[in-house]
Amino acid sequence: MIRYDITPTELQTLIDARVPGWRARTKTRTDSFRDLGKYQEDSSIWSEVKPVFMEIQGRSKCCFCEKKYEDSKLGRYELDIEHFRPKGNVRHWTLASNLAKEGVMLTAPDPGRRGYYLLTYHLWNYAVACKSCNSALKKDYFPISARYDLDGTNPWNMKGEKPWLIYPIGQLDNDPEDVIDFYGYLARSKATDHHLKLRGVVTITFFSLNDAILRKELLKDRALVIIVLYRLLLKAKNGDQDSTTSVSEMLKPTSRHTNCARSFKRLFEFDEVEAAEIAELSEQFYLSGSP
Repeated sequence: MIRYDITPTELQTLIDARVPGWRARTKTRTDSFRDLGKYQEDSSIWSEVKPVFMEIQGRSKCCFCEKKYEDSKLGRYELDIEHFRPKGNVRHWTLASNLAKEGVMLTAPDPGRRGYYLLTYHLWNYAVACKSCNSALKKDYFPISARYDLDGTNPWNMKGEKPWLIYPIGQLDNDPEDVIDFYGYLARSKATDHHLKLRGVVTITFFSLNDAILRKELLKDRALVIIVLYRLLLKAKNGDQDSTTSVSEMLKPTSRHTNCARSFKRLFEFDEVEAAEIAELSEQFYLSGSP
């Protein structure tokens, strides 16, 4: 994960330019949810702003796993609008045994099967995620360690819930790269603060970011980034300008697996021998398709 930096004003401007009148329409819908005390509508309109978030997120990258997809014309069929706080229902996420041992505590969701109905059309409750991360893994889960504020109206004022998952857009949450980095093609929690470190562990576990069975292609994708980047770094070290330019491109937010690439470059600069070993292991994994 990486942060996609944008201000509230910039986000509103992009939305208004792409879908004029959309925010006014969503206000009317949100008012009806408020009257009902829950989310309920016959048809939704959040997909209309999906292309804006696809552009913000590195031009069609999943906000959680950083896999990259096609542009907004084709990629919109591969990526979903993700409601970070679920709109209609918050389900209980079963805590993995490794997280329980780490001391992660979960708050039980409202048994009335309510969601964050007033955030259905809040811009800062959106991101785009691949179907593996969103439909298969995120679903209606939103694990927190404090009290659910299901009547909340603004995510910027709801940090007191202490979400375990990281929100990557703008300055609303911690920078994901301060919480998670990579050792080779495997994600790891890097924060020194205990709670932040646990957030990293939970996020990695929740999205199965290191699961070589469930997410083999994701790990192979990251391994390939390391293989290519290592060769470019060696050439750049010897003065090849084209390789230097290519390295810079691979570190941009618009490139696939930016956090993984940046982490590997730091390792290369710190210990080139260890980086060579990691590149070799990555190549072995990529060719074998197993850990």
